[in-house]
Amino acid sequence: MASQLLATPVQGLLQPQESITPTVLVVDDDDACVSHCGRMLDELGYKHFGATSPKEALDRICTDPNIQIVLADMDMPSMDGFVLIEEARTRLGASRCIAAILLADKITADLAMRGLHVEAVDLLCKPFGFENYSNALRRALRYLAARRAASEGSMSSFGQQLARLVEMLETRSVEASSAERISDKDVSATLRAIIASRSLRSRFFPSQLFADPAWDILLDLTRARLDGQQVSVSSVCIAASVPMSTALRWVRQMTEAGLLRRWTDPKDRRRDLIALTDATAAHMRDYLGAVHTMLNKI
Repeated sequence: MASQLLATPVQGLLQPQESITPTVLVVDDDDACVSHCGRMLDELGYKHFGATSPKEALDRICTDPNIQIVLADMDMPSMDGFVLIEEARTRLGASRCIAAILLADKITADLAMRGLHVEAVDLLCKPFGFENYSNALRRALRYLAARRAASEGSMSSFGQQLARLVEMLETRSVEASSAERISDKDVSATLRAIIASRSLRSRFFPSQLFADPAWDILLDLTRARLDGQQVSVSSVCIAASVPMSTALRWVRQMTEAGLLRRWTDPKDRRRDLIALTDATAAHMRDYLGAVHTMLNKI
């Protein structure tokens, strides 16, 4: 069990009706598996569709607003289940939540970790029985309910925090002209002092008191840019010092807000890389330059 980039997000999609049980989409290039899943879904009373290719699946997801649970095979020739889920979520944006159940012939630690990164609610090993199947679907329903509750409550605060962050970064510091004259060495030293001080704080106070994942992500990616390093999404999520699912939500929202850019690693298509956009990097440099100038005046 494990608990998500290629196209422009689809806009204006209808919201699913919450009073209706979510529709299930089964995606597998094996017709026999699609039929097997369909029979069990009939017994459980779910409305469902089957697709034998990722393209067919994406077309169905984007045109049917009631599809909220996707069972995807992890070994399809053109696009595996991981990429399919991320592609679907990228196209839908914030318009609809998708609960993912992944199917595999054999479950390994690597597959489980990748499942965690796409927030899969379960990994099912073929052939799977009725009990495991129904349990996975119940977990999917709980996941969708939790995401709805989060979007109605804390995610509203989340959006406000992100909006304030974007506004802050778009408001250039009065010290920006001075920051442009500061060397990369001074900027890097200031950044490392800020990161070290945040780490030091956790020795004296519970880290939960000061959770600020967006800022930690920006600091870590600024450090990587100054050092000329490429950073994976999973690595920056660890740097955020919050649960992986929370960090992934921040990464997704910050990317959609234009603060970050995310792409598939061409050397290892199993992972995504992430970096600051040029505009965000410029704002971060101005901020660090202003901090450096202020400290020198003290």
